[in-house]
Amino acid sequence: MPNFDSSNIGTWFYFDPANEELGGVCLRELTNDEVVRIERMTVKKRKKFRRGIAYDDFDTDEKLASKMRWDFCITDWKEINLDSKPLDCTVENKVKIMNVIDFAKFLVDSLEKLVDTNRTLDEARVKNLPNSSNGKTEPTVAKSV
Repeated sequence: MPNFDSSNIGTWFYFDPANEELGGVCLRELTNDEVVRIERMTVKKRKKFRRGIAYDDFDTDEKLASKMRWDFCITDWKEINLDSKPLDCTVENKVKIMNVIDFAKFLVDSLEKLVDTNRTLDEARVKNLPNSSNGKTEPTVAKSV
């Protein structure tokens, strides 16, 4: 039976994998529950009318949504400096450091690796389920007599 872990504490990505002393970032993948929670807090829905037809208009606070997404995805970091000053891993500092293009690129690349790895692991778990044949289930077809 496959064993699943729901802790979602994060995975470390180092700036130089050969030398972890140089620092890195601990990241976790955004969960569906977190996406829903962020949308609930940042999207406002209003009914609007145009020429007698009602429609929904959505207004999203993208700045707050982005801040909340990065706050969830970045769980910790080591050896992060901005303008030669060490930064603690706080929400405000996460917002500041995301304005540094090289750091943002590193994070996006690392999150893509994390998502790809998680997808590969999920596919392997499905393939190893005892009820399936390489993760594919054959539909049962009734034979007519």
